[in-house]
Amino acid sequence: MNTMRPSPSSRRGFSLVEVTLAIGIVGIAIMSLVGILGSTFQQVDDIMQTNRALAGVTRLVGALENPRSIIYLTSSADTTATNTTYLQQGIPSLDPDPANPASNFDLAYRLLSTAKDNGPTAVWLYVYERKVVLATSDAQVAGGNVQYNLSSNPSVMEVASCKGNSDNLSPLAAGTRNVVGTPMRVRLSLSKLLVGQRFKLDVATGEPNSLKWATGTDLPVDPRQYALAYLPVVAEFFPHDYVDSTVFKAREETPLLVQNIVISR
Repeated sequence: MNTMRPSPSSRRGFSLVEVTLAIGIVGIAIMSLVGILGSTFQQVDDIMQTNRALAGVTRLVGALENPRSIIYLTSSADTTATNTTYLQQGIPSLDPDPANPASNFDLAYRLLSTAKDNGPTAVWLYVYERKVVLATSDAQVAGGNVQYNLSSNPSVMEVASCKGNSDNLSPLAAGTRNVVGTPMRVRLSLSKLLVGQRFKLDVATGEPNSLKWATGTDLPVDPRQYALAYLPVVAEFFPHDYVDSTVFKAREETPLLVQNIVISR
């Protein structure tokens, strides 16, 4: 027996309600996927930023143990690399008698002793990776000129102070120094491990006097009057987004990493 098949024109199609529901379901699925991908990308970025901070800790500790390795950037860093200017040259008060150079501890002490808290008195440094551009024998070209290949030259971790540039590492200065990736700005303040410590020498006896340190207390200006054999500081790492220092110093931020550092004599 032959059955009659409906003609194409008589077949039932999708109703407007069905099409609307299908579009809605697809849209919800796409929005959910976008949300998942967005949070995943954010997590990946947070991990990369934290890894940069972790890599910067070791370099920062080494720089505080040898402050003469800290680069001092002024406003001229926007146009020149200023490779030969270091912290003690930019801030002469850290090493007031060049004929008798201060110890590394004394330099670090003079830099950090006024950082009584993580507010206006805090000291800000920058840790970043930069490409080192070197001239090599295989870079010689016709005419005696030298070519530099930034993609093949080595990179180093550098610590810098931007005191002469309003505590701010500008995009121009970062470009001049061949900074790779996102720099880290580090807020340094005296650690609460000092609380209750007898921190000042008695000039008569040469022993610590009865005065005990409390948060916000001034340390002696002269490192020789400081009684302890160590200086504990707190380093808080933040990704540097190149905003003006008046902005990032005033706003509340959660650090990527908090590290206690002890500087020994």
